Amino acid sequence: MTSDEALAAHCKRTVKTGYHPVGTCKMGQDSDPEGVLDTSLRVRDTRGLRVVDASLMLTIVSGNTNAAVMAAAGKAVGLILA
Repeated sequence: MTSDEALAAHCKRTVKTGYHPVGTCKMGQDSDPEGVLDTSLRVRDTRGLRVVDASLMLTIVSGNTNAAVMAAAGKAVGLILA
């Protein structure tokens, strides 16, 4: 590849994930500059938006992500209703 554009095009054609994507919206304390979500699953600096999926996990779990997402969703229900 000789340019950023060529490299990006190559990646779009060939890169795939073998795992369930997680960790794109890290949950963290207010002091964590990388934390996209607060501890109530609210997206920082927004109003009325929460994330309740595998993206809130910092790292992938050792098994299927379904059970962990279901647990997070169950917790989210309580947070939203409160």
